[in-house]
Amino acid sequence: MALVIYGSARSRTMRTLWIAAELGLEYEHAPLEWNSPALKSPEFLALNPAGAIPMIVDDGVVVAESMAIALHLAQRYGDAGPEPLYPHGPQAVADVLRWSFWAQGQLEPWVQQDERLAGLLAQAGEAADAEVARSLGVLERALTGRSWLAADHFTVADLNVAGVLSPSRARRISFERNPAVADWLMRCHTRPAAQAARSRHAAG
Repeated sequence: MALVIYGSARSRTMRTLWIAAELGLEYEHAPLEWNSPALKSPEFLALNPAGAIPMIVDDGVVVAESMAIALHLAQRYGDAGPEPLYPHGPQAVADVLRWSFWAQGQLEPWVQQDERLAGLLAQAGEAADAEVARSLGVLERALTGRSWLAADHFTVADLNVAGVLSPSRARRISFERNPAVADWLMRCHTRPAAQAARSRHAAG
């Protein structure tokens, strides 16, 4: 298998590095920053017209966008074993998709630390805080009485949502009213693969 991961660990690429560690995949890493001139090169744009990271080339298959990458890798390499990262059954798969898209569309816009959007989030102020609180309430209800989001074990759904609530982002959020979320997030971020990926790439 030849897997190349493009993107700095200080970006959403960390999710890709985490899932590669969960799956035990070997890869080549090109740690490009979001503003690297290489992203606008004809060669890169031919692979990803958006000129953005993260992106992977997996045995010739090009996948961009961090959620899509995680779903692709989990489905291709993580659907076996007693606790598959890509779970079995129509409801579990539906929950994987639901939580992944929810995290990207509903939660991430309000917790991201993208310097290009810092001004907009600062202007949003209390409205942004309210959106984060509302999203955490959704997660709290989903996790009350269960350990994981899509199955009875950790799956790519948990990785995708916990990846949005990365350690550097979570440090800026109060979980006082959401103990189930706090417990779940700690269990996600302290997984050996998550810690190994952060340690290997010195990411927060």
